[in-house]
Amino acid sequence: MSLGEDDKLGVEGLLHLFAEAIGLSFHTVRTYRWVAARWPKDQRQDGVSFEVHRILASAPDAYELIQHPPVDERTGESRWSGDAAKRAAGWPTATPVTVAEKVEAIRDLAQDEQVAALVACDLLHRPEVAFRAMRDPQARELVNQAQFDQAELTEEGEEEDWWYESDAEQEQDGVVDPVAIVRGFHRAMEFTDLIEVCQGFVAGASRLVPKLRGREFSESQLSLVLRHLEKIRATADWIETAVSTGKVDLDEALAELLRDQ
Repeated sequence: MSLGEDDKLGVEGLLHLFAEAIGLSFHTVRTYRWVAARWPKDQRQDGVSFEVHRILASAPDAYELIQHPPVDERTGESRWSGDAAKRAAGWPTATPVTVAEKVEAIRDLAQDEQVAALVACDLLHRPEVAFRAMRDPQARELVNQAQFDQAELTEEGEEEDWWYESDAEQEQDGVVDPVAIVRGFHRAMEFTDLIEVCQGFVAGASRLVPKLRGREFSESQLSLVLRHLEKIRATADWIETAVSTGKVDLDEALAELLRDQ
């Protein structure tokens, strides 16, 4: 290609040609170019992944920030990970770690009003949670208003059935059953954990699969991936059966499949 042709194509045209030649998308190549330009060679950190450089590239103090990796709570080592970089850059993370991230994750899961109400009831049955919640003036005011509204509904006989069912499950002869309260809290947490597992898998797959474009795997690698995919499909079926029917028993085939985990 002559210099004149280069001028006609421009940078974007050349990036399109280069992306086609190496089997990547134009967006990916353009991102690589932008990150490389954002990080001069003397500012790049050895041992820190391209993904971390990409995430931190948008931070105003990126060059200073990358020199001070945070402490990994699991290992105690100071190192960068994708989630740590997102946290430093103010991006949402796949796995909530900080208090603020966990609160935001719970808010996302409890967008449905009925789910939010049931979870709030379960959590308020914990004395320490109720005590701290009532120290918030706005929360205390809203609870007081809700009690007033609830009293009016009770007088009019318009209280919803599900509220009575919740009370009936947790009270006998007017006495609150602490076992039922704990059971309800555990159910809420188990539901949250299940959703988190599903979301974590989807988020991880969404991040990794696009990177496989043009990759070639050996027969042993392909066999290993397919074996794990078989386990994932079987586990997904197991989860669906459990949430649909309440039956959590493993059949022999699935138990054998998961035994070498």
